[in-house]
This record gives sequence, C-alpha cells and structure tokens, in this order.
Amino acid sequence: MDFLNNIKNKKPSYLSNYNDLIDRYTLKQGGKRGTSSEEQKFEQGKFFSTKYEVFMYAIIIGLNNNYPLKLHDGAKKDDFWEIKNWQPKELVDYIIMSILAVSDIDLNALENMTEDEINFETLKIRKLMEEYANGGFDILSSKIEENPDFDNDELCFINLLDSIN
Repeated sequence: MDFLNNIKNKKPSYLSNYNDLIDRYTLKQGGKRGTSSEEQKFEQGKFFSTKYEVFMYAIIIGLNNNYPLKLHDGAKKDDFWEIKNWQPKELVDYIIMSILAVSDIDLNALENMTEDEINFETLKIRKLMEEYANGGFDILSSKIEENPDFDNDELCFINLLDSIN
C-alpha cells in the first residue's frame, strides 16, 4: 500500500528543547547507530539504545494520556531516522495503527486519492505522531521535574506506563 510506505518514509521531528531529555536516556553511539555492546549499554546505564526508541515510547505516553502537544510554526525541531528503519517492526506498525485510529483520515477515500493527496495525508499522520511524541516528552519532563530521582528506579519507564489513566 503506497499510503503505508509513504508514512514509513517520513522522518519525524521533535522539539529541540527535548534534546537533553533524549540524550539523558539514550546511549551515546559510536560511528554507527545501535552498535553499542551490551556491556557498553550497561556501563552507560541508559534505558534506550537509540533516539527513535525513546521517541516511540514518548508517542505511546502521549497517546495513552490523549495529550498531543501542538507545534507552533517556527518551533525549533530536530529530526532523525525514517520510520521504515525503526525496530521492532511490530511495535512500529502498532504505533502507526494507533495514530491512524486517532486521526481524522478517511481510509476509504485513499483508494481514489492522487499521489499528492496521499502525500498530504501522510504528512498529517507524521505531524500527529510528532504532536503525541512531544506530548509524551512533556509528560516525561514533568515527571522528572516533580521527582528528580525518577530514573533511579530501573523500572521507571514501565511504572510510568502503568500509572497512566
């Protein structure tokens, strides 16, 4: 399906002010992303191997709290890897399905859309994904402000998911 491939070819962005938060929980990678050994991961004491992993987590937090954070025009953003490169594929598909479920896209109308119309709709999906991720980052940031020792518990991210309404 061109629509799904078009979504997966997008490079989502996040607000640049979350860079420190992302770096706090993401491994510092060498020349190649995701190449840290298990020992290096343990020594760094990080919860996520790559930026897209913490981004996916933030999307889930944002979705579970129904908290999309709208991005204003001119907001400083950073992007990273195309969705098609994210792993595990099953989780990526689940996230895309979840975003589609909260979107206003008429999936039945896709069959009769032009390529430009499909591209426009996939850009809306990417934007919605970014908004939920930024909402998730905002929630995570608030949790850390409330409790600076938030990440002293190795289950902090699981517990945060469990505490969601």
